[in-house]
Amino acid sequence: MKLTLSISKKECDLIHEQSLRLLQTMGITIFSKEALEVFKKAGARVQENQVFIDADLVEESLKMVPHAFPIYSNAKRVVVGKGKLCSLPPYGGTYVSRNECIALGTRNDYLNFTKLNQLNEYISMACPYTLEPFDIPLEQRNIYRMAMILKYSDKPSLSIVGSREESRKCIEMVRRYYGITNKPVVLGNVNVSAPMIMGLSTTEAITVHCEENQPLMIACGSGLSGLTAPPTPGGNFLLANAGILAGIVFAQIQSPGLPIIYGLPLFGVDPFKAETSVGSPATALFTLAAKGMAEYYQIPFRAGGTFTDSKYLDYQSGFESGINLLSCLLAEVDCLMHSFGMEDALKTINYNKYVLDEYMYLSLKDFVKGMEINDVTIMTDEILKVGSTGNYISSRNLKLIRKQYPKHGFGEGKTKAEVLKKTDDEINRRLNNYEFPAPTKDQIKILRGYLPDEYID
Repeated sequence: MKLTLSISKKECDLIHEQSLRLLQTMGITIFSKEALEVFKKAGARVQENQVFIDADLVEESLKMVPHAFPIYSNAKRVVVGKGKLCSLPPYGGTYVSRNECIALGTRNDYLNFTKLNQLNEYISMACPYTLEPFDIPLEQRNIYRMAMILKYSDKPSLSIVGSREESRKCIEMVRRYYGITNKPVVLGNVNVSAPMIMGLSTTEAITVHCEENQPLMIACGSGLSGLTAPPTPGGNFLLANAGILAGIVFAQIQSPGLPIIYGLPLFGVDPFKAETSVGSPATALFTLAAKGMAEYYQIPFRAGGTFTDSKYLDYQSGFESGINLLSCLLAEVDCLMHSFGMEDALKTINYNKYVLDEYMYLSLKDFVKGMEINDVTIMTDEILKVGSTGNYISSRNLKLIRKQYPKHGFGEGKTKAEVLKKTDDEINRRLNNYEFPAPTKDQIKILRGYLPDEYID
């Protein structure tokens, strides 16, 4: 028995056909002269800042995207696709919460979560955008974040996707630190803006990753129904899909065969405030829709995470995070974004919730796996042997029960104060047990070439 959900082939056909129509007739607005020239040379019609992409160019580009690909560090290899789950850390936090105290993120928090992500066996990659370390100057912040990933983690990482210069410097630093020149070592995460805009920083980041042969996640997740997207979820989905296709075409024109992940981080909307509602059931439905389109295009996809609009560890937080995480597992996402700890519409990373979300993830994985029903597991012979008045008490059965009914978490009957203490103790235990080989002298020298000593923690 296996649980899975998606949209139908007929629905995928409709979204794809109408996406092609949008790209051909409405086009996409692009603010980079270089990007406009790239499209023009590839045969797209360019009129001022508007690019019109015909169906043939889209179809040819999709055919070139690999079904799966690896990313390397100097110690590990992560495969995206082939039915493997690549789980990514929290992403984009401004605040941190611990034991119900909320504050702006600091470099200490950034290092803590870098270490926690390194220690976490359920997280596949590192991430320089986990949170903002506000006590690092803005002009040094991106390089600092990437440097600390290299120093404190041996997992392959997402890249910095800032300006052309920052993006290239990040890739160069990672390659030098790892001593790897001819393999993918970072994964870029870029976003085409709604309604249909490819901004300058987005085109520059895509171009740099193409030139350096580094894979990309191309998303279009900024559509807000009624503001930058149509009022219906279907219209928002269509617009996002067209934007993603435009990004895929732009990448494949420059680097045919470059690995691409289809990204659809769309959210619901609060109909009374005109604000994003990440905890809305629509968010989970968008994840399931992304599965359908990614399978339709036969490329890996990313979606979801432990999304909630709640600002606290409460009923709302658990329910919204649970339904969003469940949708990711049902959809069998290739890349699970925002894995653990996110709250307050992605503004905050909560230390306590990080641990609780991990337990929820393990429970939901057990749920999605379903139950085995076959000649062995229904145990007919055992039932006949015990009879109608016997019992099943034995050490052998106890082992089977513990295997078949795994338990995650801290047990029942705990007060909120006890849960906060237990999760805080678990965070402290993990950080206190963190061990990692010190960088070599050559590696420290490489970091000093990019960052002042005062910021090399």
